[in-house]
Amino acid sequence: MMRKMASQSLLVLGAIFIITAALPLFFNYPYRDGPQSGPSNVWELVQMFAHDSWASLLIMGLLLSIASRFVFRP
Repeated sequence: MMRKMASQSLLVLGAIFIITAALPLFFNYPYRDGPQSGPSNVWELVQMFAHDSWASLLIMGLLLSIASRFVFRP
């Protein structure tokens, strides 16, 4: 029971990382010009984070997905 729940948790977390890494494929970088040039809401912050670190998010997501399959094998 606990192994299955841990395995599914790793799989869900890996899927979240992979989806976040794929955001730059669908959305442009939220660019603002002016004195308040930072993100204006959480969605823009997530987009900026995804654009800056998509490769590491993809690697972590894939590793977590693989770990969910092989580490908690019954």
